[in-house]
Amino acid sequence: MEDKTKVEETTEETEQTEDTFTRSDVDREVSKAVEKAIQNQRAKWEEEKAKELEKAKNEAIEYAKMTQKEKEEAELNKRLEQLEARERELNRRELLTNIQNDLKENELPVELADTLITIEDNEKIKERITTIKEFIDKSVNEKVKEALRQDTPSESTGEISNDPFAAKLRKYQN
Repeated sequence: MEDKTKVEETTEETEQTEDTFTRSDVDREVSKAVEKAIQNQRAKWEEEKAKELEKAKNEAIEYAKMTQKEKEEAELNKRLEQLEARERELNRRELLTNIQNDLKENELPVELADTLITIEDNEKIKERITTIKEFIDKSVNEKVKEALRQDTPSESTGEISNDPFAAKLRKYQN
């Protein structure tokens, strides 16, 4: 019987030591995880750079094959694309500013602007802002009503039994 007890104790001790980690074990595991994440990120970055480099090489080859007129047209198209991208960004910023102003007018958090900017139509944005305001107002009003609601008294507020004035009055009335 003693042998069984010793075996069980040894098994329990082994299980306990397997579950316990030292500081160096934890640091080692964390270091491995961080190193792996860095390697994955570096590989992804190198892959993206290789694609960009390949794209630039292909553009250079195509550009070298072009005539002077085609080169001018390609540069013009490239500039037009850049201008269109800038215009889109300016329109986005203007829309974001308008949304933020509408939110301020309706006393709503400006942080909601990022969620509303996905909508391109100003009228639909204003409708959404109005809907959000109504929803928030209704919710706040319900919370205020709930907080202000009082329970009705369970006992009557009639005569207080240990009121000293009433006791003296009863004494003289009898």
